[in-house]
Amino acid sequence: MIDKVGAVILKDKKILVQRKKNNREECIIPGGKRENNETDFETLKRELLEEISVCIESFSYMGTYEDVAVFSGKPIRVTTYIVTVSGEIRCNNEIKEILWIDRNYIKEKIKVGSILGEYVIPELIKRGLM
Repeated sequence: MIDKVGAVILKDKKILVQRKKNNREECIIPGGKRENNETDFETLKRELLEEISVCIESFSYMGTYEDVAVFSGKPIRVTTYIVTVSGEIRCNNEIKEILWIDRNYIKEKIKVGSILGEYVIPELIKRGLM
């Protein structure tokens, strides 16, 4: 099973998503796999700096979700946190594009990963955050 930690970054009822440079169309939330014995916070801190050049100001647990990864077809578990960040958001390393999407992303023909589309966005809408 792929085990990842993901950052839910919100602004004006929109969520920050990113596309990787691997020619996939689907957007995912920032974050990634733990290295060695990293905690969730350490993983998020490293990944957010590497991927989008920001630092964590605060974070709170949102939920843990399991599905099949769109990129590999393997089972995936993503532990998500609602994160407030500081710094200028910009694409680094394997990140091709950053988007702010709202609850109407399907009408705008934006594709998202399974965890994001099936669990994260519906939960944010339920909480009134999107």
